[in-house]
Amino acid sequence: MDSETPSPPAFPRPRLAVSACLLGQPVRYDGGHKRHAYLTDRLTAEVDLVALCPEAGIGLGVPRPPIQLVGEAAQPRALAVHDPGRDVTASLQRHARDRLAELSTVHGCLLKRDSPSCGLRGVKLRPTPHSGARRRATGIFAAALRSHLPLLPLEQEDALDVPWRRERFLLRLYTYCRWQHMLRQTREAEALQRFHQVHAPLVMARSQAACRRLARYAALQPNPSRCTQKKYIQELLRVLGRPATPARQHQVLRWLALSLRARLDAGAYRQLSEQIQGFHHGFVSLPAVHEALGRRAREAGPDDFGGWVYLYPYPHDLVATPPATGPE
Repeated sequence: MDSETPSPPAFPRPRLAVSACLLGQPVRYDGGHKRHAYLTDRLTAEVDLVALCPEAGIGLGVPRPPIQLVGEAAQPRALAVHDPGRDVTASLQRHARDRLAELSTVHGCLLKRDSPSCGLRGVKLRPTPHSGARRRATGIFAAALRSHLPLLPLEQEDALDVPWRRERFLLRLYTYCRWQHMLRQTREAEALQRFHQVHAPLVMARSQAACRRLARYAALQPNPSRCTQKKYIQELLRVLGRPATPARQHQVLRWLALSLRARLDAGAYRQLSEQIQGFHHGFVSLPAVHEALGRRAREAGPDDFGGWVYLYPYPHDLVATPPATGPE
């Protein structure tokens, strides 16, 4: 390929905080681990890891007596199963605050599901120490992390096992990483506008209304305030957690193809348009259309092609199969 021919931008390398047991570290209460093969065999090649285990971190030891969540879902307590008088709630919350400086530099977090410290949702909760349990709570450390770092993309490891949930987590992880890099590298007034321009197709594939709101934030001059920046990235990450519909994908593909029309010969543009229509009618896959659009963009060579992040939001080999559309 000609060195002057545009190509997809290099992927950033996110920092990812991970429950240590998912990496195969024997830190669970029983001295075991819950190694996740996708995480250790594939994802770790593309990210830098920050391991954490809140229960070991507060000195409970390995192995250790198990803990459980007791009380109300809004404010559960973490109590020892065999010694309900031992309450480690405050210790777990303090441990989260103690790690804030380190965790404020990561771009996402994968936590162990069902854990009374790390579970994000559906953790067993007992009204009293010896009553029956219902899955309705959030782990103590996870709740503190969400409170202190509300923008941080958080997920449980079971999301890696469902293609559409994995895709959405990777999308938010890499987007937040690009955002943090942008903030560190420049304070120019136009930086937010440029960031929005390259991410707009991803948003348009999910919500035209959200894209208009984000464009208004990005257009504020001369310098967007910290509050505006926070509103922008909060809205962006929220909308990227939604599914992209085929109809909106079709609109984005047509728009990006039109941006190349003046630089493609008639035959190449017609072939690309036919593939996009094939996707619209259901007999050409989205990855195949993305590949064709990327190839035509490289052939056309426009320096201002705005579709690279849409086509390559994260390394494609991290999604073994095309992600299915999840529920609304």
